[in-house]
Amino acid sequence: MNNPWDEIQTPSHDLLYRQVDPEHPLRLLRAKDIYGRFLFIYEFPPSDAIPDKFPELNGIGLHLRGPEKVQSGNCMLLLILKDKKEWQIFLSLCNDLAASTKNLEQDVQATQIILRRLKRWQEFLQKTRSGLLSEREIKGLIGELFFMTKHLFPSFGAGPSVQFWQGPEDAPQDFNIHDCAVEVKCQLGTTTPQVRISSADQLCPQLPEMFLYVVTLGKVEKDMTAAVNLPGIIKAIRNALEADFSTDFEHFNNLLYQTGYLDLEEYERFNYLVASEKMFSVTENFPRICPEKLTPGIERVTYNIRLGECEPFIMTPDWMTIP
Repeated sequence: MNNPWDEIQTPSHDLLYRQVDPEHPLRLLRAKDIYGRFLFIYEFPPSDAIPDKFPELNGIGLHLRGPEKVQSGNCMLLLILKDKKEWQIFLSLCNDLAASTKNLEQDVQATQIILRRLKRWQEFLQKTRSGLLSEREIKGLIGELFFMTKHLFPSFGAGPSVQFWQGPEDAPQDFNIHDCAVEVKCQLGTTTPQVRISSADQLCPQLPEMFLYVVTLGKVEKDMTAAVNLPGIIKAIRNALEADFSTDFEHFNNLLYQTGYLDLEEYERFNYLVASEKMFSVTENFPRICPEKLTPGIERVTYNIRLGECEPFIMTPDWMTIP
């Protein structure tokens, strides 16, 4: 991943900047100041409503320049990165602001959308995550997104499919699809055929129907045909959403940040091949532990299910499209 601020020289006075995208409806700029700091600038008309207080972002300063200090007579919201080593996270934030406003209509006040996105980033940056997701988390997220794109997009479309995704918001199951709950589990083909259930609620939903979707992955090199990784599948989902579903595009990015994912180049090192998929109907006799079966006083339970014992329950719901 190239650092776009490296292409901008440090100015001798004020700021030196480049427009992010001349085709974008907003005037968004990458810049450097006389100290060589990395900036992202949103220039907007003074007629837009300006809040009394801006979100406070860890590692990023926010400053407002009024129209009297800007040659064009507009206002400028400046985001200043405090530590250059964090430029990839800063670039993810800037790209998110640009993508979330790319398809705005002219009568929409973009400033309010920018501020809403910054508030979401404020929440994200307050989390004490460091580095990448673990490989277990990477595989789990690939499994959920693969299920969404392959089986929900064809049946319901991109926008509604994203709304069905409940896992990042700490729901007991990964997807709630009308009156049906779906839990997605991912395993490597080199491991024992079993999946880990992390709570007594996970396979015991409040909805009438429940399915367990298990995808088996094999680790491969990036250039292998049909290999999938997080950046690739996320890009495909964003492309499907950004043309017609601006609200769903923003919601999808919110959900991603809740999982702890950021657009970092390192994720391209984790590539997998989908070896197999199975869908099980979780009915009364399915091997599971439900809350009502727990002895009083037991607060949490985690257990494994052998997939061989689940074979009699293989079934797909009526709404599921098999390409």
